[in-house]
Amino acid sequence: MGWRIVQITKPCKLSIKDKQLLYLPQDEAELKIPLEDISVLIFENKQISLSSYLLSELAKYGIVLFSCDSSHIPSGTFFPFHNHSRYSEIAWLQIETSEPLKKRIWQEIVKAKIKNQAEVLSVLNKDGAKKLQEIAKTVQSGDAKNAEAFAAGLYWKNLWNNFNRHNEADIRNSALDYGYAIIRGAMARAIVGAGLLPCFGIHHANKLNSFNLADDLMEPFRPFLDYQVATMNWDNITELSTDIKHKLVGVLTQTCLLEKEEIGLLYCCELEASSLAKAIKNKSPTELKIPMLKKLPLFQ
Repeated sequence: MGWRIVQITKPCKLSIKDKQLLYLPQDEAELKIPLEDISVLIFENKQISLSSYLLSELAKYGIVLFSCDSSHIPSGTFFPFHNHSRYSEIAWLQIETSEPLKKRIWQEIVKAKIKNQAEVLSVLNKDGAKKLQEIAKTVQSGDAKNAEAFAAGLYWKNLWNNFNRHNEADIRNSALDYGYAIIRGAMARAIVGAGLLPCFGIHHANKLNSFNLADDLMEPFRPFLDYQVATMNWDNITELSTDIKHKLVGVLTQTCLLEKEEIGLLYCCELEASSLAKAIKNKSPTELKIPMLKKLPLFQ
């Protein structure tokens, strides 16, 4: 699989030549990048021209493409669609998944998310980590008592002083929105690669949302981005510069712990999605493989 994350921030023309992405900016020298090296492509500029052939080749090589809105937040995603050899079988199993199994799987997802939130507070020497670990142990099937929401209130209160997740004027919220959108797109890519339908979620069930399942499976990954944002210096920062966005996209290269093995986050998305397909097929929620956060370097 590819490993490079490419951000395009300047007006240019993009094409394909000799199995390479050809970058032709207006005022700079051309650049060639082998398609097999690319995992993610992000368009940060509205003056980028490309062909349908390029889109076809991106899909062929399993590359996910993000386009950004006027606020430079990812607003659209293009990814390979259902190249799994047993797509039909897996899709039907997903559609027919019983409610009790969905609730057990969601229980595992919420437990992992809260444990990762606890780890974020722990490695940052913040209060509340022990309490979150205790909450994680109480999560019931389907999270019947909404432990996720209770844990979130405690988590954000201890992560930053006087922080409100709904305050649009806080640059940290813009950073979180940007990073979450990147993780969501990467997860959607992994889901279709595993032969699953992204619109049918385990817990999320909005009929107007094409990515319910991505919203489910990305939950344990959110603390990875939270940690990254919390360790960056936001003094006197009023907008997301290209350099800051590059650091935020770097969340996909973070290292996860998956069954005591250290694995890159982007690849971990694929493993979680494929393990969900296996859990659904075998009706066994414990087969779901969920990443755990490990102590990471600071992102100043």
